[in-house]
Amino acid sequence: MELVASAAAMAIEAHGEQKYGDRPYAAHLITVVENLHRFGVATPTLVAAAWLHDTVEDTAVDLEHVREVVGADVARLVHAVTTEAGPDRKTRNAATYPKIRETPGATVLKLCDRIANVEACWASRSHKLFMYRDEYPAFREALRDDEDHVALALWAHLDRLLGHRG
Repeated sequence: MELVASAAAMAIEAHGEQKYGDRPYAAHLITVVENLHRFGVATPTLVAAAWLHDTVEDTAVDLEHVREVVGADVARLVHAVTTEAGPDRKTRNAATYPKIRETPGATVLKLCDRIANVEACWASRSHKLFMYRDEYPAFREALRDDEDHVALALWAHLDRLLGHRG
């Protein structure tokens, strides 16, 4: 529990006054953590990474600091889901997906994040829903592994949210 508490405190401090829509950014982080629990994944390493999944990408905190505070396993997951640089979203995603796929647990983490984002889009009627729907086939093809039984329920839920018929 100390690992998760440290990660949560670090994330909340790092995101500071940032917003997720009109809510404090912590609301998004909490939702990603809740998604892990909702789908039966509660390992401390993944929960800690859920708290920190956007920290390197969206704040001044670097990966080395994450590693110092919460360890290499959490930092590895955070690194895997941190979007790579590129001129456009499609290029950035294409560069990021292989990291996610090759890092155990990262696909589950990314799915919990994507579910949080898509459900928020449905709730707020955000136009971003169309972006997620349009990129879903490439996302699914790059990351889905039918042998990853932990992720299958997450994929099924996201399929329903985005109207995908697999």
